[in-house]
Amino acid sequence: MLLFIIVIAFILIAAALTWFLLAHDRGEKEPVSALWAAAGFGLLGIIVAALAEHWVIPLRLVNSSGGQALGPILVAMLGVGFIEELCKFLPLAIFIYPKRYFNEHTDGIIYFVIAGLAFGVPENILYALQFGSGVGLGRIILTPLFHATTTSMVGYFLAKSKVEHQSLTKPALALVGAILLHGLYDFGLSSGNTFLIVMSLMITAGMTAVLFLLFMRASELDKAQGLAASGNNNFCQACGFPNPGHTLYCMHCGQHA
Repeated sequence: MLLFIIVIAFILIAAALTWFLLAHDRGEKEPVSALWAAAGFGLLGIIVAALAEHWVIPLRLVNSSGGQALGPILVAMLGVGFIEELCKFLPLAIFIYPKRYFNEHTDGIIYFVIAGLAFGVPENILYALQFGSGVGLGRIILTPLFHATTTSMVGYFLAKSKVEHQSLTKPALALVGAILLHGLYDFGLSSGNTFLIVMSLMITAGMTAVLFLLFMRASELDKAQGLAASGNNNFCQACGFPNPGHTLYCMHCGQHA
């Protein structure tokens, strides 16, 4: 029964975060098919990552609980971070970047959070089913949003580079940062060292805060550049169509813009 509650909790947390982001998106409404595609890329990513880790990284290091030398564990965990962050980010980035509707700063967070959740929720559920309710409860406390937060950081800079017509240097650097943070997080939990475990807890807590701070910043940038409905009513929040006349009521659907 407890395992069932834990599984439902992971799903509800992911659903709540997705709802929050979409409800607070003040720009053009995102196509539902594109949102599902982002989730699909996340699910595909976890499959590809699992296969890659199985062939590349020794299982004894991935499942280490402090019995191994720290150096090899660190290298293995950085390898895990590299594989998983790349699998979460790159396929969706290639798909979404040229799309017309990927045109706001907030889009970089929304789409990549969904991909991260689609990657992280099955992983958390599998860990809970394999290792028991104790591990499941621990992951609810520590990592329910970890995959979403690291991927959203890179997605934010990808969207920023497109909207502001910048190079892809910043998203590339953000991806490197996500890989390092991911690897250090896994390393701390696998080390068995109290100090390093605390470091991991600080990383996951900090990244959760970063997710919401970046979303606030993205919303401010969209508003400042006229990409958000707030203030000027550039888009109808009922139907998502452009509202170039900035009228109070949408000329397309007649609802309050």
